Amino acid sequence: MKERILITGITGFVGSHLADFLLEQGKAEIYGGKKINGRLRNIRHILDKVQLIDFDLIDYFSVRNLLKESRPSRIYHLGALSWVTPSWTHPSAYMQVNAIGTINLLEAIRELGLKTRVLVSCTPEEFGDVPKEKLPITEETPIAPVNHYAASKVAQDAICMSYYASYKIPIIRTRAFNHEGPRRDISGALASFAYQIARIEAGKQEPIIKVGNLDAKRNFTHVRDMVRAYTLAMEKGMPNELYLIGSDNIYTIKECLERLISLSPSKNEIRYVVDQKRVRPTELNYLIGDCSKFRKFTGWKPEISFDDTLKDILGYWRGFVADDLY
Repeated sequence: MKERILITGITGFVGSHLADFLLEQGKAEIYGGKKINGRLRNIRHILDKVQLIDFDLIDYFSVRNLLKESRPSRIYHLGALSWVTPSWTHPSAYMQVNAIGTINLLEAIRELGLKTRVLVSCTPEEFGDVPKEKLPITEETPIAPVNHYAASKVAQDAICMSYYASYKIPIIRTRAFNHEGPRRDISGALASFAYQIARIEAGKQEPIIKVGNLDAKRNFTHVRDMVRAYTLAMEKGMPNELYLIGSDNIYTIKECLERLISLSPSKNEIRYVVDQKRVRPTELNYLIGDCSKFRKFTGWKPEISFDDTLKDILGYWRGFVADDLY
């Protein structure tokens, strides 16, 4: 009998890729928690292979019903509000979904008496704006959030630690650096650039790309490498341990933009301008991590190059623009 795996946020960017990977492995029945009337675009190709259950993270009884119906032995908790910018105008919503939603999930596990292993996806944004001289970030770097999204994930992290201490629910905590690829929506900088390039190529936009802060420097990993890392963390990770996950591909946002533009036949016509609406009130200049702890513990290493990652992103958005889907 196959084990049951539940993915909260299965319809999202990462959740959909994780479902793809787990289905390729063929070792488990995949259940997905999805928002009522949520969009299914990212998983339309696997709708006949997964079992979806409507739920709402901020409704405890809805979450309890999700777990009662699926009774998973493993949960990948990816459901979250993760776009940083709106967190300044909707801080309560971020705390409700990311922190209270996690309480609801863990409390339902406890109340139902499930023997369930849980992977929780947190964020390096929790570390705040780490000075250059204190890089790279490690698991021991102090947390100092500078936006409400990060603050909500700090709360989520603390909740996970308290539920492990109190009830010994086996929770593996991860903080994954930037991961990119097809299906990320245009809230992400690289997706936004690729979308605009695709529109320019199709004659639907003037050859001007609107950008935000281009000086920030990040680790970048392809989403397919990241979901493979998550499965290794689930398999080999120690409960209540924190693992940073990321590649050695370190670039400024400007370098990413210019490499994407270089892939376009319209590259000689395209220019870019800063749109102040895309500049955050506070910005993290560096999110660069030392992920050696996770690599040594699991043997994981990224396999997809950054150039191929950029090509995948641009190809995805070209298809979207051609089909008038966005």
